[in-house]
Amino acid sequence: MLDDHVRFEQIGHLPCDRSAHIANSDTSCIMPVYQREAEASTRTGRLTPRSHRLSFCILVFIEADESPRNLNYSQVTVLLSTVDWNPHEICSIMPLARAFFRLHGYLQPISKTQAPLVSRLIRTQNEVKYWQYTAAPQSTSCHWQLQEECLELSYGGLVMHFDYVWLRDHCRSASCYNSKTNQRNLDTSHVELNICPTNTRVDDENLFLTWPDGHVTKYNLSWLAQNSYEGQKQSAMQPRIIWNSDIYANAKVSSANWDKFMTCDDELKKFLRNFLLYGIAFVEGVPPTVEATETVTQRVSLVRETMYGKMWNFTSDFSRGDTAYTKLALDRHTDTSYFQEPCGIQVFHCLKHEGTGGRTLLVDGFYSADQVLQKTPDNFELLARVPIKHEYIENVSDHRNHMIGIGPVLNVYPWNNEVYMIRYNNYDRAVINTIPHDVVKRWYVAHRELTTELRKPENELWVKLKPGKVLFIDNWRVMHGRESFTGLRQLCGCYLTRDDVLNIARSLGLQA
Repeated sequence: MLDDHVRFEQIGHLPCDRSAHIANSDTSCIMPVYQREAEASTRTGRLTPRSHRLSFCILVFIEADESPRNLNYSQVTVLLSTVDWNPHEICSIMPLARAFFRLHGYLQPISKTQAPLVSRLIRTQNEVKYWQYTAAPQSTSCHWQLQEECLELSYGGLVMHFDYVWLRDHCRSASCYNSKTNQRNLDTSHVELNICPTNTRVDDENLFLTWPDGHVTKYNLSWLAQNSYEGQKQSAMQPRIIWNSDIYANAKVSSANWDKFMTCDDELKKFLRNFLLYGIAFVEGVPPTVEATETVTQRVSLVRETMYGKMWNFTSDFSRGDTAYTKLALDRHTDTSYFQEPCGIQVFHCLKHEGTGGRTLLVDGFYSADQVLQKTPDNFELLARVPIKHEYIENVSDHRNHMIGIGPVLNVYPWNNEVYMIRYNNYDRAVINTIPHDVVKRWYVAHRELTTELRKPENELWVKLKPGKVLFIDNWRVMHGRESFTGLRQLCGCYLTRDDVLNIARSLGLQA
């Protein structure tokens, strides 16, 4: 098996996500499909462009896995065309590679001119995506240097820097770390802030540090690469495929089946994988009752109780002080932006509709945010930096509520600029009094650009909710709205705790 720091580099444009972070997936259902197609191509004696690419990938991956020491090449370039590939098929290449190489590397865009081998392998007439594989040498070179306040380590093509206090604090020895509970034993407050190792050595796989008190710390080099700031900067916290309506339609994402969903963990895992990748997922065949809807939600998380209750069941009777309780059209928005921590997951189930209209609008906010980032980085930065208020004031019947949530429109991880949450609700946006006067105009310009992207027709996915079809929405990512409607429309649903959804996904082996 090749070393853990095998790298895959992206060349050119990936239509479903320019900076795509490919998800870990179960390859048990992927390999047979690839093998069957390759075998069919062999039997017919003719390779179609798609089967040519697939069989080529298989030969590369299987050969590398079974006889890595016999490889006489240092680079293999694989070309994939998007002509007859949907995002699911594209995504499946990377999990397949992970299954063979135990990939802990990263994706990095490089120019087409860096892959001259591609044109000699396969010709295409349409937009293409290339994956370049650079095999790591069997004897991995590792260079290190002790600097005044940190250790500089070069490994697997990555130059990393580790503060000495960090290296002592993260020691995984039995006295410093409980491997059974995965908790730290070491009291960090007792670590000398000016500590420096007295001895350092490296073998093929590990770094050894001896500290002034004689304690020895051992780090696996791959673990350091994976957990370094430099490594995290090039990695995604949560894999996703950002989409517009065409990308999602071409992906042909299947819905989960109620019976299998409730009894089969594989069906649950498939559902959660889709949810994590796209921010939406469906379960069909659910009995059209509030009770069954609650049951299906409890398969993935806990219901988050709010001032709306646990399970809500409403019509257009304006029983609450919210536009949602009318027959009016609703523009795209995220819910509970007026919470300090907006609800993570939203569930909708249309139990009855005796009338016309009422389609549900879905828009991937991450896709639109990425468009702003690519076109006007300064606007993206402003929306990610400046906090604003959202407010909900209710004085209807017996309901008295006043909620205020504060945060930027775009919430990003500062080390890799990855968006993890969007607060976008023009209905509930409060008075803007958290922005200096000389920044306000620029904020409106940035907000207008994001709104323009969100409202482009090609970014809108319209879905007609019907009895039996339950929709799960990532409320930190995907905005929802609806068109106006006539007649009686009864909807039920709830909010779910986000942490519990991610917890179940991780317990099933998904990256979340």
